[in-house]
Amino acid sequence: MAPARRLPRLLTWAGSVARWLNALPMPPDIVQVCEYRAEGFRYALRRNTGAKLVTRLATPTYLVEQLNCEADGKGRRAGIIDRLERLQTQRSDAIISPTNALADLVSAKWDIPRGRVTTIRTGVDFAARYDGQAESALPAELCGRDYILYFGRLEQRKGVHILGQALPQILATHPELHVVFAGQIQEWRGQSLWSFIEQCNAEHIDRLHSYARLPQNQLAPLVRGALFVVLPSLWENLANTCLEALDMGKPVIATLGCGFAEVIEEGRSGLLVPPGDVLALRQAMLTLLENRQLLSAMSTGARLRARSFHLDEVSRDLLHFYHALTDNAGNGFSESANRRASVVR
Repeated sequence: MAPARRLPRLLTWAGSVARWLNALPMPPDIVQVCEYRAEGFRYALRRNTGAKLVTRLATPTYLVEQLNCEADGKGRRAGIIDRLERLQTQRSDAIISPTNALADLVSAKWDIPRGRVTTIRTGVDFAARYDGQAESALPAELCGRDYILYFGRLEQRKGVHILGQALPQILATHPELHVVFAGQIQEWRGQSLWSFIEQCNAEHIDRLHSYARLPQNQLAPLVRGALFVVLPSLWENLANTCLEALDMGKPVIATLGCGFAEVIEEGRSGLLVPPGDVLALRQAMLTLLENRQLLSAMSTGARLRARSFHLDEVSRDLLHFYHALTDNAGNGFSESANRRASVVR
């Protein structure tokens, strides 16, 4: 949604969040909000309680639009959203970030001392990925096929156009290989990104497969059946797609200079290439396709690496952070009836 259309809705929502939090009969000790769309900026300006405000960085609007080349022409409203997100973050009692890469970027852009931002990894409850649903079967057209997988939004900032350009030689030299894309398709330069990928690979179009955004129980078999996963983002904070792939034992080819480098262990759980580099991305895919022993070793390494991001591991770090913030290091939240934390989502 363009800033011109979403700004009034953003302001209304931020006001509703502030009124709801200030009206709670039992005020929380900690309120955690995301910086994206500045949903906590009104609360940051007017707090009727002594609650500590924590902003958790995701990916600021300015960065999303910059990576998708959408900032030009959005003018004043885009600038307003950026200022509101920065205002909320600057006025927070504490700031947390899933990666050092994002913390460094936002601190420099918004003139926030780097020491104010604490890095706490994202935890994932892998066991709950199916939400009680049985895993679906692999689509019939992929059964018995070797394929590589991209999953996530098909948009410019995810580097999908780079992957599309890297594939022709891969498909030409590996005639039995298929490539699967799973995710919502976005427009790019006046056409859908899927159309661009098809144009790049017109001679191999019968081995390209696109699936719309899928529920987890249908996505899981696609990930589980892939040889490896390719996530060629131009920049990324910390993609859940990467963590999910690693947990299923799938090596990930991703990009340097962003949060991926804090997750993927080069040569052990995946490979990292410069963002936007078609040749480097192609070579990384060839490396795994032509060395199945390395691919197998990385599959083991991927599962081991995912353990570091299990929810029970990461939640301890977050609780320690909360305790330090409230000067209540001796008591757990679950053991104290009068201590609560509110998370605005």
